[in-house]
Amino acid sequence: MKLIIISLFTITLLGCAAAGVPYTSDPMKKLNYAYELMNTEDRGLAAERLGLEALADLEKSNNLYGVAEAHTFLGLYYKSRSYRYHKDFYTKQNEYDPTAGKSIEHFKLAAEAFEKDGDYWGVSKALFAMGNAFLTDNDKVNGCNKFSESLEIYRSDKNVFVGRVHPHNPAFESYEAMVEGFITKHCANGV
Repeated sequence: MKLIIISLFTITLLGCAAAGVPYTSDPMKKLNYAYELMNTEDRGLAAERLGLEALADLEKSNNLYGVAEAHTFLGLYYKSRSYRYHKDFYTKQNEYDPTAGKSIEHFKLAAEAFEKDGDYWGVSKALFAMGNAFLTDNDKVNGCNKFSESLEIYRSDKNVFVGRVHPHNPAFESYEAMVEGFITKHCANGV
C-alpha cells in the first residue's frame, strides 16, 4: 500500500509541469520562476504557463509595469530554444509559430504598456528585443529599424529615470553601448 501511495505521489509530481516550483500568488515571482524554467528546455511548458498566469494577474490588477514585463517574458519565450523544443506539443494544439511573429507581437504589447506607464527605457528595451526577433527571421530591415528606434527613444528627453534599471548584456559597459554595438554589428549604416 505504501508503494502505491508513493507511486501515485511521484506520478502526480511528474505530471505537474511546474513541479519543484514553489507556489506563489505574486505575479512578479511567477515571472522570475518562468525565466528560470525557460532556461531549461524541457520545462518550457511550465515557463509559458507561469508567464501567462502572471500576465493575467497583472492585467487584473492594472499593473502596467508588470504587464509590460510579462509581455517581455513571453516575447523572449516564443523565440527561445525552450519553445522550439516543444514544437510537437504546440503543433498538436495548433499554436506553433515557426517564425518570430508571436514573439514580435508580445514585444509590441510590452512597448505599449511601458509607454502607458511612462517608462521609456522599458519602451527602448522592448523595441531592442523586437529588433532581435526580426533578426531571428532574417528581417534585417525591420530589425535595424527597431534598434534605431530603441536608441532614439533611449536618448530622447522622454527617457526620464523612473526608478527602474533595465538589465543589459554584461559584455557591454552600458545599455546604450549594447544597442550601439548591435547596430554596428547588424546594420550597414552603423550608429
